[in-house]
Amino acid sequence: MKRLTVIVAMVSAIALSGYSQVVPSLGSFETTFDSFMQGVASTITLNSLAGSNWSDAYVGGFPHLGLGLTVATTFAKTDATSQIFSLFGAGLPSSVTSVVNSLGLPVPAAAGSFKIGLPFIPLDIGIKGGYIPASVGNALKSSTGVGMSYENIGLTVRYALVKQNLILPNVSIGASYDYLKGSLTVPTGIPTPSINVPDPTGANPSGYNISMTDPDLDLYWTSNTFDFNVQVSKTLLFFLTPYLGAGYTLGTSSFSGGLSSNITTNYPGTLDQLESLLSQHGVSVPFNNAGINYSSTVTTPVLRLYGGLALNIVLVRLDFQAIFVPAMGNQSQAFGAAATARLQF
Repeated sequence: MKRLTVIVAMVSAIALSGYSQVVPSLGSFETTFDSFMQGVASTITLNSLAGSNWSDAYVGGFPHLGLGLTVATTFAKTDATSQIFSLFGAGLPSSVTSVVNSLGLPVPAAAGSFKIGLPFIPLDIGIKGGYIPASVGNALKSSTGVGMSYENIGLTVRYALVKQNLILPNVSIGASYDYLKGSLTVPTGIPTPSINVPDPTGANPSGYNISMTDPDLDLYWTSNTFDFNVQVSKTLLFFLTPYLGAGYTLGTSSFSGGLSSNITTNYPGTLDQLESLLSQHGVSVPFNNAGINYSSTVTTPVLRLYGGLALNIVLVRLDFQAIFVPAMGNQSQAFGAAATARLQF
């Protein structure tokens, strides 16, 4: 999971590309980081659904059930990615650039899931969950410098409109609730990045610099979503199950992040005094003694199309899924992919 995260991609890029001291302005830093946050926040909504949809539109009535593990990646399509690197004189390596330019930044997810059919009515219900204990996150940070937390839970229910037979496919409608929460902290490897802040009084035309010592790049995200979907699947030749579906997701997803570090400034006063001075002149700054932080919240509903193919080997299902979010209205185009291995009876 670590190599797929946006932060590890960033840190790898900085390490591979080298670093030269560049002092971006507060305005360019704010614009770039805010654009990046918005792009990733919209993807978190899609990311929260990992593990909710299986290849079979309906697992069958009781005692039919399944138990599986899903790993997924959604891609945040944002032009601000490369701009973040250039702010401090770092660049994306070609291996990362090709993925980012074609699909977007990969944001991973994982969940274990369980579904069981109910007796008497054509309904199956399911639960899912993914969790990284704090002890594991702390051990990871001690050994690698990378801190991580992750929670993913969900409830699903599906009603079979049509049951599969020799000719007809399974057709179901479903609904789910999904909750996602995560964080990632990684050392940037940049010794002392600086940001130039204008002097609103005009006394110092060159402005003042805010400097950070060995900062960490911190990301935090949460998502609460309700999803409604319709899906069609058909088992062919006993071992292949192609499927197609469409879903509509409502909810709220938030993404925040920035640089965590002790901050110093060449302003002839305290950091609080500088912040107060800027505020008096209508310049809002998201920094304090602990670092600089930006956030974005997305509530726009997401329409997605998904489909794939499952290989059925006795009781084992190997399920591969592609996800596409079309660009329409305020919705940006996005992509995703998922793989599930499960036992199904």
